[in-house]
Amino acid sequence: MRRILCYVMAICCMMSLTLNEARANMRDRTPESALKALQEGNKRFVANESSHPRSSYEQTIMAKELDQNFHAIATVVACSDSRVPVERIFDVGIMDTFVVRSAGNVLGVEQTGSVEYGVGVVKTPLLVILGHTNCGAVQATITKLYGKDVPQTPSIDAILTRIKPAVVKVLNQEEELKEQSVLDASIEQNIWQSLHDLFMQSELIRTTYSAGNVKIAGGIYDLHTGTVQWLDGDNVATVYADALCDLEQKPQ
Repeated sequence: MRRILCYVMAICCMMSLTLNEARANMRDRTPESALKALQEGNKRFVANESSHPRSSYEQTIMAKELDQNFHAIATVVACSDSRVPVERIFDVGIMDTFVVRSAGNVLGVEQTGSVEYGVGVVKTPLLVILGHTNCGAVQATITKLYGKDVPQTPSIDAILTRIKPAVVKVLNQEEELKEQSVLDASIEQNIWQSLHDLFMQSELIRTTYSAGNVKIAGGIYDLHTGTVQWLDGDNVATVYADALCDLEQKPQ
């Protein structure tokens, strides 16, 4: 009995030391360091050199005791597609990312609430909207706009309706497309459409962004290579300005 008691006390002591070490080594949570961590993690993933940080069982135990506010570095909005395992492609671990997923990375009211929690409550310094190549939701929207039948229910149709403005914008500028296909261009435009919807729906996100308290980045995950292509950051300010104009014109 005494041996068991000593063993339990030793385990508790080790866990206490581990927790203290974790508290002492909290993540550097600046927007720049957060983006750099994701970029470097993706490079490791592509090179097949993933380190799987903070992924042990001990980290799971620590997660019960530690506040994610001091650890999560990014809120990531991603597609539900099973081929896009967010934590793996960025080689991050437990409590590193606050992930919000939906088909086509669309942002309705519920998803917007989740993003608000990540940015406003968990206070991640970085918000990423991540699309991916060969997105089925975007392809279905294109197919439907061409007048062809696609499998759908009222709920699936609501997803396609949110993606539709991005595809329509691309189709209206189809002659200006260079080497991009309609699908690839629509996937990229849909990232900005999701951000536009987020700005339209969330005063919290507008305020946090305008105050410089969160950095926003868009990216596209390539299913064939595993790389994340980071989009032009200047587009974020453009989307924000467009959303403000649309809000001013919106009937009260």
